[in-house]
Amino acid sequence: MSRRYEPSPPSPLPSISLRGYGDTMWLEGRAVVLEQKGLLRRIPVEAVEQARAVGRGRRSVEIALWGVNGTPGPVFTLKGRDAASAGRLVEAVNQARSRSGPPQGGAALVEERPVSTSGGKKGLGLTRRERAAGIVLLLVYVGGLALLASAGEPQQAAWWLLGAAPALFGLLIVVPSLRWAWKRWTVRRRGVTVVAAFDRREGKRTFFRYTDLEGETHEIEPDYAARRIGGDPRRIEVVYDRQQPDRAICSLAASTLVWRTAGVPLAGGLLLSLAFLMMPLQLILLALSG
Repeated sequence: MSRRYEPSPPSPLPSISLRGYGDTMWLEGRAVVLEQKGLLRRIPVEAVEQARAVGRGRRSVEIALWGVNGTPGPVFTLKGRDAASAGRLVEAVNQARSRSGPPQGGAALVEERPVSTSGGKKGLGLTRRERAAGIVLLLVYVGGLALLASAGEPQQAAWWLLGAAPALFGLLIVVPSLRWAWKRWTVRRRGVTVVAAFDRREGKRTFFRYTDLEGETHEIEPDYAARRIGGDPRRIEVVYDRQQPDRAICSLAASTLVWRTAGVPLAGGLLLSLAFLMMPLQLILLALSG
C-alpha cells in the first residue's frame, strides 16, 4: 500500500540572539523578533529581502524587507555589541529567506505590539514605580539643597551636596542585592532542583539548558559562581520555579551565598548610613536650630 507523500514543515531557525544598547534581536521559529524602543516586532523570514551585518566591527544588523512594485521596503537596524552573534544571525536569516517577495510587500507581514511593562523591565532596567520613585528622590534632593542654601547654611548645604555620592552608590549596591535575594527566596520556595547542561556560547555569554518535570526544555545564562556537578564545567545545578519553569537560579556555594546576602548589603548599608549623616541629619539640625 503506497503512502501519500507529505513534505515536512520548514525547520525553525536556530535560537540566535543579538543584544544591543537597550534593544535586542533574536530568532524565534521562522521569524526575526526585534524588541526596540518599547515595541516588539515579529518579522517572518518571508518578509525579509536581505539581512546585513553593518557598522563598526560589523556588530550591528540591518533587516531589509521586500518592497512593492520595485520600491525598497523598510529597513530595521539594531546596533549590536557582538560581531560573532551578528554574523551568525545574518547568515541564518539569509539562508532561510525567500528568493522572491510577497505581492503585498514585507511590511504587511510584520506584527507589532507594545512591549509589556507588567513585571517587565526596559530602558535602564527600571519599572514604572522605580522611575517614579527616582523622580521623587531627585525632587527631594533639589528641594533640600535649596532649603539649606536659602537658610544661610553653606556648610550644611555642602554636606547635603556631597552626600549624593554615598547615597547613590549605596542604593546601587543595596537595591540589586535585595532583588537578587527576593528572587532566590521565591524560586527556592517553589523550586525543583535539576541539572543543566552546557548548550552554546555566544561571544562572552554562555547558555545552559535544562528540562522541567513536564519534559519542556528551558535556557539559563548561569551565574559565574554556579556550582558545578562533579567538577564538570559543562554541568551545573539549577533550581527552577515550578509555577514558572523558565524562571531559574543557580545553586551557589555557601560562602558565596553568605557574602552576597550579608556582606554586600552591609557595605551598601554603611554607605547609606553615611549618606544619612550628610543629608537628612542636616535638615534635622536646621529644624532644631530654628
